[in-house]
Amino acid sequence: MFADARRVAVAPVAGIPIVHELRDGIALERHGGVGWTGTSAARAALTIRHELGDADTVDLRRVLEVPPWCTFYIDARDEPAALFHGIFGEVDRLLTCEERGFRYVVRYGVRPAAAVMALQSELAAFSFALSARALGLIAHSCAFVTTGGEGVLCPGVSGTGKTTLAQLLVRHVPDVDVLTDDRAVITLDDGELTVWGSPWPGAAQIAGAGSAPLTTVVFIRHDASCSMRRVPPADAFRRIVNTLSMPVWEPARCGRALEIVDAIVSSVELLELAYPPTPEAAVWLAEQVGFAQPLGARHGQ
Repeated sequence: MFADARRVAVAPVAGIPIVHELRDGIALERHGGVGWTGTSAARAALTIRHELGDADTVDLRRVLEVPPWCTFYIDARDEPAALFHGIFGEVDRLLTCEERGFRYVVRYGVRPAAAVMALQSELAAFSFALSARALGLIAHSCAFVTTGGEGVLCPGVSGTGKTTLAQLLVRHVPDVDVLTDDRAVITLDDGELTVWGSPWPGAAQIAGAGSAPLTTVVFIRHDASCSMRRVPPADAFRRIVNTLSMPVWEPARCGRALEIVDAIVSSVELLELAYPPTPEAAVWLAEQVGFAQPLGARHGQ
């Protein structure tokens, strides 16, 4: 390590500590710090090194554009890389894999004039590591834990009401533990599905460090009145896969990711709840999840 290297530790996410190694005077900004306390450290750390260097993608194969934020690539080892575009006054920077699942490098073509937001490189590296370790996926989702200790995932793309629901639950249903308003981590380990909070919140800035066995997926939508219906697994598969960090840039690892999605839709309660964004509706939603029909009864067991 260079003499000017510094280490910035992030408390474990889903049991994985994150360590940023900062070189060449590069500094990180963790915008809107949420006081992330983290889980216990149960897995090997993920290290992300930041340094000046070559950010050229000439030897990489482009596989996915996510305009205007970034472009995903695959290198000669079939490992993922991501070029983050400097669209808000930042510089272009290239994230590559040094040791699959454990060590990643962010190279900056020129020295940033100010502290760099940690969010993009941290999220991408963590997603790459989850995939490489065949451990789990990041879900674009609100998530909470019921009074009975059961994990509930409410996935959805932007605009579906995840932030509003999280805020309503925090303010009006104190018996539930809201894990996140925007990004949850789902792991499948020894056949057990677990939902975890994360340090990457949305507008509500909710970043709970808890976790729980995943028992229910709730697709939410706003309506003038409250209603509930069960969602067939095939429909749920189609709807949830669009909200997960599927490794589409790594075709060889999509099989494991699809196994995780299949485990979700085949083993948890699948509901769609429509409701108006009111305190009373939030209480109603929490009650419906708490009293949903047991899985054994649903499957005739």
